[in-house]
Amino acid sequence: MNKILCIGLGKLGLIFSFILASKNNFVYGYDINQNINKDIITNKKSAEPKLNNLIKKYSKNFKFEENFQLSVSNSSSSFIIVPTPSKKNKEFDNKYIINALNNIGPYLKNKKKYIINITSTVNPSSCRSFINYLERKYKIKHGREFILTYNPHLIALGSIYNDVINSDVVLIGSNEAYGHKYLKKVYSQIYKKKITKLQFLKLDEAEIAKIAINTYITMKISFTNTISQISDKETNIDTSKILYAIGQDSRIGNKYLSLGALYSGPCFPRDNLNFSKYLIKKKLNYSLPEAIDTTNNDQLGRYIKTFQKINKLKNPKIGICGLSYKKNTNLSTRSPGLLLYNFFKKRYKTIIHDEYFPDIKTNQFEKDITNFATKSDVIFVCYPNDKFKKLEKINYKKSIIIVDLWNFIKTTNKKIKLKSVGIS
Repeated sequence: MNKILCIGLGKLGLIFSFILASKNNFVYGYDINQNINKDIITNKKSAEPKLNNLIKKYSKNFKFEENFQLSVSNSSSSFIIVPTPSKKNKEFDNKYIINALNNIGPYLKNKKKYIINITSTVNPSSCRSFINYLERKYKIKHGREFILTYNPHLIALGSIYNDVINSDVVLIGSNEAYGHKYLKKVYSQIYKKKITKLQFLKLDEAEIAKIAINTYITMKISFTNTISQISDKETNIDTSKILYAIGQDSRIGNKYLSLGALYSGPCFPRDNLNFSKYLIKKKLNYSLPEAIDTTNNDQLGRYIKTFQKINKLKNPKIGICGLSYKKNTNLSTRSPGLLLYNFFKKRYKTIIHDEYFPDIKTNQFEKDITNFATKSDVIFVCYPNDKFKKLEKINYKKSIIIVDLWNFIKTTNKKIKLKSVGIS
């Protein structure tokens, strides 16, 4: 049984720790927020699918541990899963990773090839700086006392378990063969016969690959929105059909090539901007990620113009259905719902409905979708969720406009005037 220390039990760290625990590993977990330990003990209900079940079944393989000397001495590796918030210059801030390294650094002198696995997304070349930092401050040698690896996950909140288990690719960065070998052993427990999805790279290569993957995905999303905007100027155009036809070309594919809102959340926007910053620093052409970001930012204006074209009321009540950036999370980072709410709340009475209470301060939240809908004159459906389909069948006493950013709502309700963005 591997013994692994996981530092950072946030939205990704907690469920990933229990994924490891479910695969016959014993996990020491640490987080500066001790309330997380209380939530684990009580198995507090989580929006993240599978988490509560994992805690219930595998808590015997997990221990919340604050003694770093004990947990480092008893473990063969540390997985560092802490935030790396974006700075004003678009680069990621590594301060929490440095804090984690300082927590384990003093106890590495007597270790042999102790794996320090950075799971947090970092700027390219960061891992080399972490190695130099540890060697200089703690008088230890990379490849001898410790080996640093880089292993970011390509996940989205609200589907972390599924995204980890069914990941198309797992990036494993290491400049030492033993680093690749160790993580292959850990992940063979998770992927078994699908171990070929592991991609073994050098540290710099893995760092670049992580932000490049997300930049490519944002490029596809901005491409779909570029095609979608044609419907704003043409009549009788269904750009969803155009996109489907384009995606039938095997060189392109239909994944992320369908009508949908602007990209948002904690990863896509900032990874794209970080890649731009990296290219600038290397004095390379950075026009592509900049154009991707510009196209994404243009979408809010499209949604507002759509509203202005179809709204006939002087003071409509605006409903934002879906404030978070996707289902099964309350995180609203740069979400279309949040952008629309911030625009309309200054102009009209605006209310919100979502499955979970939003992560912003508001007194305009309506938990019941029927009450929400009947109080609204214009509703923006901001992400697909089967629970939002109830909007189609509500017995409205007045006519209502639904602006669907995802071509998701289908209805024959004569009280509803439906506008799907991307279809003229």
